[in-house]
This record gives sequence, structure tokens and C-alpha cells, in this order.
Amino acid sequence: MILRIASALIGALLFGAMAAAADAPAPAPAPAVVPSAAPVEADSLLSDDEKWVFEPSSGRIDPFYNLTVRMKLELDIKPIGDDPDVPMPKFGDNSNWAKAQIQRVQQLILAKKWDEAIKACEVAIKQLSKDQDNEEAQQLIENFKRYRTQADEAKTYEEAQAKFDALELKIEGILWSPDGSLAVINGEPRARAVNERVKDCVIINIDTNRVDFLFHHNRRRFEFQRYVGEDAKSSAKAAK
Repeated sequence: MILRIASALIGALLFGAMAAAADAPAPAPAPAVVPSAAPVEADSLLSDDEKWVFEPSSGRIDPFYNLTVRMKLELDIKPIGDDPDVPMPKFGDNSNWAKAQIQRVQQLILAKKWDEAIKACEVAIKQLSKDQDNEEAQQLIENFKRYRTQADEAKTYEEAQAKFDALELKIEGILWSPDGSLAVINGEPRARAVNERVKDCVIINIDTNRVDFLFHHNRRRFEFQRYVGEDAKSSAKAAK
């Protein structure tokens, strides 16, 4: 009898303990630890091609590269007359004279006066050659040679552009295909494909709305393009 009573009491205690455990709220989960984000470098947000500045090689002018616009950002432009704004000291002060000449050449390039810029560079190089043993004079000569090359290339490019425009090519339409496209060009008896000759130039690429031409001038190669429906006049306006 005593054993039965003890067993009943133990069972009751165990049942009460289990019920209390069931009613107790579950423990809250530990907050997740979020690692701190590493600082973001501005350079990492750029693609590889955006980290480079493209300057096209001679004879291939990139549409997004413009020498005159670039120099406008670098220089404080001043009006150009027949004489430079800065009075030219006599050659006795070689350094100041040369620096004034550089400013004049830069302004001539901005005004697209290629012949005058080339002539000014040649005069300066000749004058500075008298002191070519001087390190500063050597650096100034290199600067003038670089400006002369830029002016000469720009002049040659403009001449080539004018001769290409004189061909009066106009793209009437394009029959595009991934296997080989054809361009319908005014004055041509049939549609032309890549590597075919059109007047004094050769087609090197046909896009969905544009044809690229290879044109030779003064033993140099130039690449020009025409969009569908575009002629020389509308192309010149778009370039401005």
C-alpha cells in the first residue's frame, strides 16, 4: 500500500515537471553576426576598359577623341590675332621666348590653323637648336616637334576627309546577314560586300546601320564611315 502511494506521488511530480517544461517559452536564437563590409575602392567600380584612356594611332581618329577639345580643357583660351598676345622678347632670353612661342602654337592648334602652327614650330626648333646642348632647350625642342607632328597629322586627316567627302558616297540601305552583309550605295550598279572596291576606297565592314571604308591619302591609310541615309554634308554637321 505504501509503495503504491509513493509511486503515485512520483508519477504526479514527473507529470508536473513535464507540463512546466512544455509551457516554458523557447529560447531566442542568438543574433547572426554579419561581417563588416570591406571599404569599396572607387577604382573597383570601373570596368577594365574605363580605366584606360585611348588615344588613337596616326591615321585612325577615334570619334570620342578630339585634340582641339582636349586642349581647350587644358588651356585658358585667348583671342588670336596676327601677332601673339604675349610680346615676344628678343632671342637673348631664349627660355621666355620659347615658352611664349609654345603658347602661341597651342592657340593656333585650337584655331585649326595647321600651316601657321607648323611654321611656328619650325621657326622655334631652328632658334632653339643654337642652344641644343642645354637640357631645357632640348625639352622645348621635343615639345615643338610633338606639336608640329600633331598639327601635321590633323592637317593630313582633314585633307583625307575632304577627298573622301568629295566621293559623295551615300548608303541607300543595308542587307544585313551574319553570314555576309551587302550595302546598297548610290551610283553602284549592285549591292557591295566587304572587301569590294567602291570608287577610290574599299569596304572593310558593314554594320546594321553603317558602312566603314578604307581610304588612302598621301601613302597613308584612313578609315571613314557612312551611316544609312547620310551624306558628306550631314556627316560634317554631326561631327561638329
